[in-house]
Amino acid sequence: MTDTTPTEARAPVPQEQPARRDLLDLLKRLDAHEGSLATVILDVHAGDDPNAPAQRADAALRGLSLERERRERLERQVRERLRSAGEGVLVLFLDPARDEPVGERLLRVAPPLPGGTAQAAAWWGPPVTSPLRLLLASRSPLVAAFVDERRARLFVVDLGEAIEAGAYVRAIDTDAWRRYGEHSTGMPGRPARGGAGMDDFEARKDAWTARFVAELAERLQIAVGTDPNARLALIGEPRRTKQLEEALSVPARERILTRAPAPADPDLPTPRWAGPLTELVAEARQAEDRALLERLEQEGVSGPGPTLEALQEGRLHTLVAPVEDDLEIVRCLEPGWIAPDEASARAVCPDGPIERAWLRDRLYELLQSGRADLRLLHGDAGREASRRFGPVAGLPRRG
Repeated sequence: MTDTTPTEARAPVPQEQPARRDLLDLLKRLDAHEGSLATVILDVHAGDDPNAPAQRADAALRGLSLERERRERLERQVRERLRSAGEGVLVLFLDPARDEPVGERLLRVAPPLPGGTAQAAAWWGPPVTSPLRLLLASRSPLVAAFVDERRARLFVVDLGEAIEAGAYVRAIDTDAWRRYGEHSTGMPGRPARGGAGMDDFEARKDAWTARFVAELAERLQIAVGTDPNARLALIGEPRRTKQLEEALSVPARERILTRAPAPADPDLPTPRWAGPLTELVAEARQAEDRALLERLEQEGVSGPGPTLEALQEGRLHTLVAPVEDDLEIVRCLEPGWIAPDEASARAVCPDGPIERAWLRDRLYELLQSGRADLRLLHGDAGREASRRFGPVAGLPRRG
C-alpha cells in the first residue's frame, strides 16, 4: 500500500532562517572579540551616483577620533567591500591592522540606529552591536504555507529575505484503488467507470487530502514553534486554507498574520515567490501597525517618562517606537535607572554619577530586563506614532 502522508520533496523547515542564523553567529564572534573596532553601518543604495555609498562612508569615518593613517586604512577596507556588495545595508566591523573585516553582513532591512535613521554611521571602540540586536528583537520570522489539494510549499520570510524551507506532495494509495476497481468489475486491471465507484474514489481523495492537510498542519506548528514570536501566512484557495487553519491548534491560529490567494502559477521557482511574499508580509504588518496605533490610543502608555518607568518596572508587554526617531536619555550609573531628562534621573540618584546617551544604546538591555517585546513602526505608521505618542509608547501587560 502506498503511504498517504505528505511526501517530502525538499528539505524540512530549518529551525532558523540563514539570515538570522548568520547574524546570531556574527554577534557571538563579536561578543568574544577583545579590543577596539570600527563599526560602520552604510546604506548601499547608490541612487543616481555610484560613488555615493563610498562618499557617505568616508564622511562618517572622518568623524572618528583616529589618526589619518588608520582612518585611511579603514576607508580602503570599506571601498574594497563595496566593490562586491549588492544593494542593502552593509554592516562592517573593521580593524585597521587587518586587511579583511572582522565581521560583515549585508542586510535587506535597515537596523535601528542610535540617534535615528542615517545613511551612514561609524563608531570606534567596542563593537557596536545594539542595532543588530534590536533588529533581531523587532523582526519576527514568518512561515508562509501555500496549500492546495495535492501539494504544499513552505517558505520562511525573515529580515527581508525569503527562502523555501520545504515542499510536499499528497501521496495517493493507487494500489488500493486498483484493487477496488478490479473487484468492482470482476475483470483484472479494468477499473470501474462512473457511478458509485467513482463517487467512492472522490470520497477517498477527499479523505487523503484531509490527512495531507492535517500532516502539513503538524509540520507547520513545529516550524513556528522554533520561535515564540514567529507568525504565519496561509496562501491558497479559501477552501484549503480554511481546512489548514482548522487543523492548527488554537495557539498556532493566533499567530496567523494574513491569508492570501495563491499566485497564478504556484510552481514558480523560489526567487519568483520571494518578491511577492516579502511584499505580502510587509503590507500585512503595515495593516497590523495601523491597528496597533488605535490600541495605543485606547489602552497604551505614552510619553518618555511614563513609558520608560513602566518598561523598567516590568509593566509593559510591548514597547512601540518609530524607527526614524530615538530619544536622548540620562542614566544613573548606580542603580542603572534610565530617565528622559536629568531632573527625573536626579530623583533616583541625587548625587550619583550619570551618563547621557541615546535610548537605543541601552534599549536591548532594558527589553531583556523588563521582559518586553519591541515593535518598531516604519513609514506612515511610524510618523503617525511619533506625532501622536512621541518617540516611545507601550502596551501594558494584561492581568
